[in-house]
Amino acid sequence: MDNTITLPPGYDATITSGNNRDADLPAYSSLSSMGQVVPQNLTELSEGAPSKEFSYHISLKGNNSSASLVLYGNASLSKHSPAFLGGSRVNGLVKVNVESGESINAVVISIQGKIISGSRQHIFLEYTQTLWSSSSDSHKSDGKLQGEHNWPFKLHFPKEVTLTVGTKDAPRVEVFHLPQSFMERHAKASIQYEVIARFARGILKTDHRIIAPFVYIPIIRPEPPSQLRSDAYERNTTIPGPIADPTGWHTLTSVQIQGKLFTRQATISCILSLALPLSYTRGSVIPLHLVIQSNDTQALETLSSPHAIICRLRRILRYYPDENKTVDPKLRREELEHSELATWWPFVESPSLEESSFQRTLSGEIILSPELMPTTTIGRFQLEYSVVLFPFDANSFHSENNDILSDCAVEIATAFPPGPRQRMNVQTAIPDRLRHAFQ
Repeated sequence: MDNTITLPPGYDATITSGNNRDADLPAYSSLSSMGQVVPQNLTELSEGAPSKEFSYHISLKGNNSSASLVLYGNASLSKHSPAFLGGSRVNGLVKVNVESGESINAVVISIQGKIISGSRQHIFLEYTQTLWSSSSDSHKSDGKLQGEHNWPFKLHFPKEVTLTVGTKDAPRVEVFHLPQSFMERHAKASIQYEVIARFARGILKTDHRIIAPFVYIPIIRPEPPSQLRSDAYERNTTIPGPIADPTGWHTLTSVQIQGKLFTRQATISCILSLALPLSYTRGSVIPLHLVIQSNDTQALETLSSPHAIICRLRRILRYYPDENKTVDPKLRREELEHSELATWWPFVESPSLEESSFQRTLSGEIILSPELMPTTTIGRFQLEYSVVLFPFDANSFHSENNDILSDCAVEIATAFPPGPRQRMNVQTAIPDRLRHAFQ
């Protein structure tokens, strides 16, 4: 059985909070700053995968006494911090070197996953394993260690956790997938994981601790695309549109736009479609299809220009510190940001029909950064995505309404779906800072 998981390479992503096509896209602090380097091929079960060693040390009582925590991260993923893939185990070693007797009752290793917002923290994952205790060691009945001791460990990483959520009056139990590590410079909440080695010293004595942060990356894989789309990828042919492949597209409700073209009134309708399934791997693209219709041929030509179409990926981060008080808007922490613009080009299944009808059809795609945080829900932390079609941007056309035209929720995944690899349209202009991710 092939357990290979294919993930895209990592790089520093960029986002913006506006929808202006000329807006600068300031960089944010992505997981690459925490040590993520995502290669082309990974195995979900990383027992036999090459590892990279990370060591953390503290001094104990005595001139030459010390303790160390060693973690063996996935070599392909780990850069500045150890990184582990969903479904794998956290392998490590605890070492002590005690010159004279040190009063230690137990050596305990644990994993913690927590959401941090300001001074608040919420622990959603905690697993503890005792590596050694004086009560179970007949040779150390006095509770004092001396000399060198090594305790290897393997901690299994669950893919899911069960949490009690809701208000105090209406609690409920829900199962959540473990989220990816998340830390951004301006975000009001972060998701962090730690391995903690604790050396228990008894009553009235402070325990020694070694705390090692690490990166966790879940495996989220979309379902395969339609058969016709898969065939097009495999044969390197034109991707069929919604008419030829109705099961391969999700078509949104038609939107009617009223506005002025120069000095006269014009009515335009547009229909946006997204490729199914509505789950897309970071480092790939979101395929789009847009039909624009109008009896005003000049308005049709103006708004069907690829430069007039404003479509982006929207990210919304929500964190509710206290579910018992979410009725107070001040306690809601919601952050909204947008990605690069979609790129568009003409899509013509029937040139004669396109010319004779009052309709223009375009194909498009949104390039997804390989550093995107996947869609996440864990307790009071939610990170969601949607594809948003904004009002058209043309100097000669002024819409009567500036509201969003279409909005469709999508999932961002971390692994490519089975089958032939999705390709990017050769006409798409890749931003220079993203180009190396697609080479």
